[in-house]
Amino acid sequence: MTAHLVYQPCSDDVAAKNLQTTILNPVSFHTIADLLEPDLRAELAMTFPDGQLFIWGLASPRTRNAWLAMEPGDTIIFNTKTVVTVSACFTHRTTNRNLALRLWGWANEATQTTWENIYFVKDVRRHAIRFKEVQTLVDSRLDRLFYRYNKAQSAAAFEYFPELNRDYAAGDVSLEEARQDIQEQQTDGSGIRPTRLEHRYIVRHLFQEQPTGHCCICLNEYPRHLLVAAHIKKRSACNTKERLDIENIAAPMCRLGCDPLFEHGYIAVKDGKVIKHPSREMTEAIASYVETILDKPVKWWSRKNRKYFEWHLGAHGFEPGVLADAD
Repeated sequence: MTAHLVYQPCSDDVAAKNLQTTILNPVSFHTIADLLEPDLRAELAMTFPDGQLFIWGLASPRTRNAWLAMEPGDTIIFNTKTVVTVSACFTHRTTNRNLALRLWGWANEATQTTWENIYFVKDVRRHAIRFKEVQTLVDSRLDRLFYRYNKAQSAAAFEYFPELNRDYAAGDVSLEEARQDIQEQQTDGSGIRPTRLEHRYIVRHLFQEQPTGHCCICLNEYPRHLLVAAHIKKRSACNTKERLDIENIAAPMCRLGCDPLFEHGYIAVKDGKVIKHPSREMTEAIASYVETILDKPVKWWSRKNRKYFEWHLGAHGFEPGVLADAD
């Protein structure tokens, strides 16, 4: 299954208020559980074990088909006054008039309409993306109604704005499929960047479709959007055999410091522990951060990926040779 991008207009005052009430701030499960059907209640309890739900609803009958077309893993973008300020990952839907009234009241009391076509989301992220840029990428002027973009439009948006992509979306990619994708890429000569299936497999292998994970360097837990699936050995330097070793070529690292410090050679892993570069100049801030992770054990290090960590050591000059004596 390929995730799609879904457009949610959210610029009028009522929508902005609802965004604050049930998306930017979660709804406690126990406050609405009595209005949920038993099967949905059980599914939501499993999906949101902390009991914090993020909810939106649609009132117009013209949006129903797009609402029904959504699949788990789709990314919804909320456009607030020409800027995409929020995105989230679709999980469940239900038609529930009483729930809508409890959450938001009437959309139009005179006509007795409310936002009863409800959907639930997870992984709420903040952004500052001009919606016109999204419109240009998807080649669409649509901006008034809830809408699910097609596969090509969604892929174009995710390619340009990777922060919108929920790469732990439901649906399995097998190791064999990912490897075949790599081999086909090598055959057609476009092997510089990771393939879509390769990246999806690595991400699922590292993060197990969980909304949070641990950095292998500092060992701290972060939301998924603050973690990356970092290639231990730069992919551009890998031969075909190494690229096919996708279970071992990458490790989870945090965006807050460990990933850029590792990528740029300020830190490395030797014999399963974090070390710092012997000669690289570091600012006070970098040196202070490095001291907090120095000598930490890297549980991700193993005999299967050791060679990739050793490549990183050599590529960044962590073990310089001895200078020859001058005559």
